[in-house]
Amino acid sequence: MEDVTIMFGWLGFFAAAFFSWYYYLQARTKERTLLIEKGADASNFYAKKPERRGFRFSFPWLKIGLLLVGIAFGLMFGFVFTHAIFPNSLGRIDEPFVFGSTVMFGGLGMILAHFTEEKRDQ
Repeated sequence: MEDVTIMFGWLGFFAAAFFSWYYYLQARTKERTLLIEKGADASNFYAKKPERRGFRFSFPWLKIGLLLVGIAFGLMFGFVFTHAIFPNSLGRIDEPFVFGSTVMFGGLGMILAHFTEEKRDQ
């Protein structure tokens, strides 16, 4: 019974995301059609936007991605190293070492993201 509830929850989430996207596109098309009927220039819709000077906001996908990769490497390194040190301990995890390696590799991922983005901006 619980699996069915979870399945319907995910189904509802993806249905809401799809229909939001669909109605956004439908409204945009209707708006453009009305503007063209009123005599507006259609080339404005597809023209490149002018580049603004000064503060430029872009969502940091690269930084977030490298941070998550660093955290994943840290977790993997911590678990592998812990099981290499304690091979006979089934299920025993040395939490401080795993936490420390996760933070360390996450930080290294952030440093790598900083230098990668700095090089990209030049």
